[in-house]
Amino acid sequence: MTDLSRQLSAAILAAYDFGCSGQIVDVGGGNGAFLAAILAKHPEMRGVLFDQPHVVSGAGPVLTAAGVADRCEVVGGSFFDAIPTGGDAYILKAILHDWEDAPCLQILQTCRRAMADGTALLVVERELGQPNQDPDAKFSDLNMLVGPMGRERTPAEYAALFTAAGFRFVGFTPSAVGTGVFEGIAV
Repeated sequence: MTDLSRQLSAAILAAYDFGCSGQIVDVGGGNGAFLAAILAKHPEMRGVLFDQPHVVSGAGPVLTAAGVADRCEVVGGSFFDAIPTGGDAYILKAILHDWEDAPCLQILQTCRRAMADGTALLVVERELGQPNQDPDAKFSDLNMLVGPMGRERTPAEYAALFTAAGFRFVGFTPSAVGTGVFEGIAV
């Protein structure tokens, strides 16, 4: 899983330029591996790693090994309640596909409450794609349904969720591995 996560991070970083943000908040960022990769590539940036307290308690070694611990604040909490404010961009990587639309909307609304107008929302997920195309995405969708009762989504489905939560959908940037960045702007 760690190796797959590294490959995914490398592909996302190659496809999308995260360097335009001064402070990036990784919501549900686990042990900080993805945020550490972003900060390592962009030494001018600062980060906030946010996840449940028992999850982020293990982030120190990951951030230290990447050489970014001095530029990353670690905060524990629930993305259903409140998230840190003050970010220039907020990331949700592999979060929303775990949930059906109603809880996704709750998570996005929590993010929106923390964000100033014009702040970027970057959702890193697999694009479901058109019918009878991209079987990997379809199998992932089936796994999400059977496992956590979530699902993969199309750009149109993300656009609808973004709009309902107070964001303008900007578009989708694919990567070489089928996962990409769905971008929205807080309005």
